Amino acid sequence: MRDSSLLWILLAVIGVALLALLTSRDGSVAGLPDGQFAQLAYYGAWGVGIGASLFLLRSVRLGEALRHAAIWAGVFLVTIAGYAFAPELLAVKNRMMAVLVPGSVVALPSDGERRQYMAVRGSDGHFHLSGTVDGESVSFMVDTGASVIAMDRAMAQSLGIDTDALSFSDFVQTANGIARSAPVFLDSIRIGDIERRNIRAAVTDAEGLDTILLGMSFLNTLTSYDFRGDTLILTD
Repeated sequence: MRDSSLLWILLAVIGVALLALLTSRDGSVAGLPDGQFAQLAYYGAWGVGIGASLFLLRSVRLGEALRHAAIWAGVFLVTIAGYAFAPELLAVKNRMMAVLVPGSVVALPSDGERRQYMAVRGSDGHFHLSGTVDGESVSFMVDTGASVIAMDRAMAQSLGIDTDALSFSDFVQTANGIARSAPVFLDSIRIGDIERRNIRAAVTDAEGLDTILLGMSFLNTLTSYDFRGDTLILTD
């Protein structure tokens, strides 16, 4: 096998590994955590390169050997740089995902104390977050004007809530004003890796919300939530 073929194979392996790291959305690649996969790719590239160099040096002259060594050294420098800056690359990947995929809630580099997550403002001017309610995938809209998590009858029914058994005797404050509502408790709310149990919510006696308002009954359980221009930072 010629040296150029080995070089392109190694570059392809490195490229595939970097692409896998940058496009992973759940913090893992091939069942391995991002960091462990990056480490495996790093040492694998070293192993392939060393083995290829030993193979090539068996049949080439000194001048060619030095040229090959320079090429492989360049490849190793790129590999080392990719491994050394893996956390920064993953942070860039997460920010790109937040911008490119509406509703994405992506993890920010941890400071060792609190976990932070970022979302980007949607084209309608609101922050929409993908998450789950009692295991069902939903879309939330952040509404600091809502005293509790709020949803309309149709949304509640889609989550398996028996709205006919509810008593609409309370009132809830939303960004659109005060609405009649029935109190409920949700077993689980999950946004990114943030999960809260037994959260107070309300089903409004109205139609047309078409989303779940993420109100203060959830937001107040966080360490903080910060609006920074077009980004929202949630600190668990």
